[in-house]
Amino acid sequence: MSGEDRRKQIVDKAIDVILQKGLAQAATRDVTRALGVGSGLLHHYFPSWAELRADAVRLAATREIEEVKALVDGVPAMEALERVADWVVDDEDMRHWRLWLNALDEAHRDDLLADVMTAAMLDWHRLIAGLLVKLGEERGATTSNADDAAWRLTALMDGLASTMLVKGSAMTARTARMLLKQQLRLECGQQA
Repeated sequence: MSGEDRRKQIVDKAIDVILQKGLAQAATRDVTRALGVGSGLLHHYFPSWAELRADAVRLAATREIEEVKALVDGVPAMEALERVADWVVDDEDMRHWRLWLNALDEAHRDDLLADVMTAAMLDWHRLIAGLLVKLGEERGATTSNADDAAWRLTALMDGLASTMLVKGSAMTARTARMLLKQQLRLECGQQA
């Protein structure tokens, strides 16, 4: 196996382990066990757990953005925005949201994760803002506040997800979807 392939294999397995155990609970030994290799091999490619963890979170976030881009490619903007809203709450076991929110929390203490999460948040913002601009163009209107609206929408997504993650929360996926779509309509100048 080439070095690049081995590195990719390690990152892929780290993503699996982190999604299964959680970002804070996963460790190097969990990845080495899952791969059936010694820690020396892993440390050859990743000198620290922090570096591996950051690469795993980066790749997971990149894959999610690419998945959403494919989902909305060639679709009218309002339908695309609604698809994003559906995708956001269709994380049945909330593993991906746990990863995202845990990475945001860890980013306060970890510079590598801070860089990764800053880039990921900007990617999400650009995606939503781009769809809002596209919606304005489809309607023959100028979208002057797409950036602000995109920040409000991404903040709402994060907030709804964190509320859904609380044990015993009254926030359901159905309610979160409804609230997110209502806010989308408001941001787009429609009645909720």
